[in-house]
Amino acid sequence: MKTILAINAHLKYVEYLLHVFDTYPDTTTLKTIREEFESKFLTRHTLLNQNFGIYRLLPLLLIKEEYKKDKKELIGVIEQIKIIRDSVAHNSFVIDEEGYHFKNDKKSIDLTYDEFVKFVHTIENEFYKEKI
Repeated sequence: MKTILAINAHLKYVEYLLHVFDTYPDTTTLKTIREEFESKFLTRHTLLNQNFGIYRLLPLLLIKEEYKKDKKELIGVIEQIKIIRDSVAHNSFVIDEEGYHFKNDKKSIDLTYDEFVKFVHTIENEFYKEKI
C-alpha cells in the first residue's frame, strides 16, 4: 500500500508539472510553482526521487514543445515523444518488470529499462546538438 501511495504522489506531481508547462505564463517562477503545489497538495516534503525513472521524461516533454514551436513535423522520434507525452498526461502508461509501456489514442511504445535510458540520451543529445 505504501508503494502505491508513493507512486500516486509522484504521478500527481508529474500531472501538476505538465499542467504548469502547458498553461502557466513563461514568467512563472519555480518558487511560485513550489508554493502552489505545497498549498494544493498539503505537503512540505519533496516528492522528487532521482531513482524514479519517469522524471527522466520531463526534459523530453519540454523538447517536444520546442519541436512544436519550431513547427517540425511530428514523425519519427518526435512522434514517439508525443506518444509518451500524451500517455503521461493522460495516465495511460504502465511501468512493470519489463520496462515502460506508453500509449495514446493512436499508437503505443514499449521500452525496456535499458532502451529507455538510451532513448532519452539520444533525444537529448540530438536536441542540444541542434540548438548549439
